[in-house]
Parts: sequence; structure tokens; C-alpha cells
Amino acid sequence: MRAAFDVLQQPWVPVLDRDGNRAELGLMELFRRAHQLRRVCDPSPLVEYSVFRFLIIFLMDALRPETEEDLEDLLDEGAFPMDRLEDYVAQCREEGVSFDLFHPQQPFLQTAYRKEWDRKAKPVSTLDYTIPRGNNHIHFDHCRRAERYSPGKALRMLLEAQMFCTSGAQGYRSNVSGAPPWYAVITGENLFESLVCSMIPTDAISLPFDQPAAFWQSDLEVTSKLQIVETSWLYGMLFPARRIHLIPEEDGMVSQIYLSQGMNYVAMEAWVDPHVTYRYNNKGRSNWKPSGEKAVWQNLNDLLTTHNGCAPRILGQYRRLYPERLYVPVTLYGVQTKPNQASYISVRRQDFALPCAVLGNENAILLVAQFIETAERLGKSLMAALGHSEIGQESRLQARQRFYSLCEGRLWPLLDRLGRDGTDLNQLIREEKSQMCSMARSCVNWTLEQLHLRGKTMLQVMALQKRYLNPTIRKIEKEGQCDG
Repeated sequence: MRAAFDVLQQPWVPVLDRDGNRAELGLMELFRRAHQLRRVCDPSPLVEYSVFRFLIIFLMDALRPETEEDLEDLLDEGAFPMDRLEDYVAQCREEGVSFDLFHPQQPFLQTAYRKEWDRKAKPVSTLDYTIPRGNNHIHFDHCRRAERYSPGKALRMLLEAQMFCTSGAQGYRSNVSGAPPWYAVITGENLFESLVCSMIPTDAISLPFDQPAAFWQSDLEVTSKLQIVETSWLYGMLFPARRIHLIPEEDGMVSQIYLSQGMNYVAMEAWVDPHVTYRYNNKGRSNWKPSGEKAVWQNLNDLLTTHNGCAPRILGQYRRLYPERLYVPVTLYGVQTKPNQASYISVRRQDFALPCAVLGNENAILLVAQFIETAERLGKSLMAALGHSEIGQESRLQARQRFYSLCEGRLWPLLDRLGRDGTDLNQLIREEKSQMCSMARSCVNWTLEQLHLRGKTMLQVMALQKRYLNPTIRKIEKEGQCDG
């Protein structure tokens, strides 16, 4: 008897309810109860976002909101229209779509087995990019070869593997956004609200919406290494950059898979993701990716710039859908990768709320940009002021991190002040620059107090402060006016 797993009815989506209880639900039960659930919840931020994104694509295909007014009407209903979702499922089945994860010819969200590409089975844990690999992997992980995934976990990891794949050896390519960027979603008062507010209307999409159809409906053969110059919104949102085929055992557990190169999307300049932040300069457009050099707050002005296609579309849309609300609740998901390598450094998830009054506010954006630029100038000078040979690099980095943490602690309340009527922008700039200068000095002094340096060394360090930090502070203190 072959294994079977109906993704519509059998539990696999990890959720948290209002009381903090965890559960796994099938798709239809999740949609039926979405207004009673808090959020999708998984220990891995990558899985959490990948599952959330799939739910959005499924809903977009089924409900097809044409305008923001349609999204507003859906929010007013307070729950998903199950009759329309059931009609969609029935239509899919009439067209030959299988929702069986282990269907022999049409396994859900997978490629069918092809001997020319699927030559050697791999451990199912290969889907987890966060597991160290390579010549020394045994020193980091001693049990991954023995992994057996439940059908639900295998499906979740399959989604993560498609969503967060990056370029690697032997020609493996990234997804439609290149190396994984930061993905932003709205964190609503319940899962229903989060999903609807993270969708976009079809009239805001410049690409064809459903030609080709969503991956589970499409009859396109996922041809290894095939270059794709055009795609649809539905297909691109879950683009098959990998060929993945789960190999179920008789009990439905999965210990092996087929994994190989999928298709190669080569028109990234045409792809605009509703959850991604973009930057524009004289070299063109790039997306915002996690970095070890800069924290989220050091790129905050990009999220505030809701015009010109910079901030994710869903942020400005939320403000229009809920004009009475004071904050936009946002969750960022990302993974820092090594450049040009399929290796992962850190996985991140960050929650925060942006005051609605500062979104798209040119004065606020200008102030935040100046705040960040001033903090980074002081951080650089602080490092130079502690550049004595008897002060280790770790101590210098700790001093800068301490300073940056203090700056971040001031930035969030500052955004609230910016949202108030009658705010004197120039006065705020003067106050914040003065405070940052004081914080830079205090962080240098705190570091020196921890080190107990010799008298001669202290004199040399003081000379470094006079040479690097003090001139920067004097320049900043003279700057107080805003060009805006």
C-alpha cells in the first residue's frame, strides 16, 4: 500500500492559537480558523516565512482580489470565505491537480521523478540549508544522516529549500530575488489579518498574474538549468529553482529525496516582490539583504521610503487599509549567506512596529538617514580612537556594539516623536547628534575602564582620541541644521 498525505486535510501547518497553544493543521482547517489563530509558528524563521508565503500564494490564486477595496472588504468580513476556497479546490481537482504529497505522478509542490535528473537519492536533511556541510560536517552534526521527517515536516522543509536557496557549486542558482533578501510581512491581530494584509491586489502587479499558473497547477516541466526570461507573479512567488522529489517510506515518513538543479530565472530586474525592500542608485536596483556589517535599524530609512518602489508594497498598503491605526506591525525574516557560496552564517527574525505617521514622510526619512549616518561616523571614529596595539580587536568591536545598541535604543522612540504634529525637525537633529556624541565618549571611557591599561598606554590612547574621535565630534556638533 503506497503512502498518501492530503495537504488539504491532514495536519502540517504549524500554528499558535490565541492561548499560546501549538498545533499543526491542514490547509482547509487553517483557513477556516485563521481568524482564531495568532500566527504561523515554527522554530525556524525560514520555515515560518516559507509556509506563510505559500499560504498567501494559495489565497491569491483562490480569491484573486483585484483592488485594495477587495482586500478591505475581505478584512471587513473577518474570516476567509470557505465556500470560495472549496470551489477553488474543486476546480483544481477538475483540472487534474493532486493535493497528495506522495502522488506517484503529480506529487504536490514537487517535480515528478525523472531518471535523467534524479539519479542518486540524498538524505532528507539536505533540505535544511542551516545544517553545516562539507569536509568537516561531522564535527558539527553527528546525526543528520539518520533523519526521518514526518510528511508535514518534509513539506515544510521543501518550501524552505525552494524559498531560501542560493547560488552554489556545480551551477546551482538562487531564486527570483537572488541570494535571499530580507522578507517583510504584516503581523496582524490574528493570522487571518496577517495573511490578508500581506497579500496585494492584482491591479498592483505588473507581470502576468497566472500565465503560467501557480506551481501546483502548472504543467510546465521543471527542466534542470533551463533559463527563464519571463514568468508570472503566481509562478515566480514560488519559483522552482530546485527539482525536489520526496521519497516516502511505507509508513509515510521521509528519509531520502531527489534534489537537483531546477530552472534559472535570469530576469531579476523585472521581478518586484511585495515583501522585499529595494534600493536604487546610479548602478541600478538592488534588494536589501541581511548583513553582518549592519543591523536592521541601520537600514530603517529604506523601510520608511514607501514611494518609488523602495519599501515593501504591503507597508504603505497597510496604512491605507487601516488609516485609524498608529503603527504598522512588521516581522522581518532573513538569512545571512556567504557571498557566492551556498553556506549560511545566521538566520534571523525581527519584530517591530513603525509609526504610520513616518511612512513616506520625507522629513522623517531625512532625519533617520542623518541619524544613521552620524552613528556610523562616530562608530568608525570610536574604533580608530581605540586603535592602540594593546587594545584587542574584540574590545574595540564590543565598544562599537555598545555604542550602536545605545543608538538603536534612541532611534525607536525618536520615530514616535517624529510622528507628532508640530515637531521641530532641526531641534531634534541637534538633540540627537549631541546625545550620540556623548554616548560615543562614554563608550570609549567604559572600554578603557575595563582594560586597566598602563599610564603610558593611556596617554597614547588619549592622543588617539584627540586625533580621531574629538575632531569628528566637533564637526558633528557644528552640524545641526537640516537641509529640508
